[in-house]
Amino acid sequence: MADPRATPGKLPPKTVLYLLIGSGVLVLFVLLGIIPMQKSLHEHDRQIEQAKFHIEEQNALHPIYMRMLTIAQAGGAKAPKLPEKQSLGQKAVSEITDSLAQLIVATGLEAQSVVPDPGSLGRGSKSLAVNIHVKGSLEKFRVFLGELAMQPTFENIEKVQIGPGSGPRDCTLTVWLASE
Repeated sequence: MADPRATPGKLPPKTVLYLLIGSGVLVLFVLLGIIPMQKSLHEHDRQIEQAKFHIEEQNALHPIYMRMLTIAQAGGAKAPKLPEKQSLGQKAVSEITDSLAQLIVATGLEAQSVVPDPGSLGRGSKSLAVNIHVKGSLEKFRVFLGELAMQPTFENIEKVQIGPGSGPRDCTLTVWLASE
């Protein structure tokens, strides 16, 4: 009888059994130990990234909070007195493009277009929609919105779209003005 260790390509049954058991233990170790640990580590990494983002956000907002706290402790900011509301007359409707363009330029923005929507006056409506497209910095756009809200015919803003990027941005808004 030949020695089982001498025949090439044939493993003894005990060795095959040990290899199968060892491979099974290795596969179980990977499936039950390493993979769940990897998922847990990825979840912890995600939580750490969220915490870092919240910390950066708080650091960025802290100076604004401190400035607001100082204003509140000094007696609060005084809101401007809003003008008496009035409606646009027929003559004012025809001149609304020029007056809004002057307001845009006065706040330091570049007027791209100011287009009243005559269809908004149909069916007995008491409001006129005006589509405004301006270009400029967000600070100047904020000043423009404040000045627009101080207009006696201003009712509300329906939509605001601000273009992406930094520096001068394209801003489009639809404003409703009271009309007769």
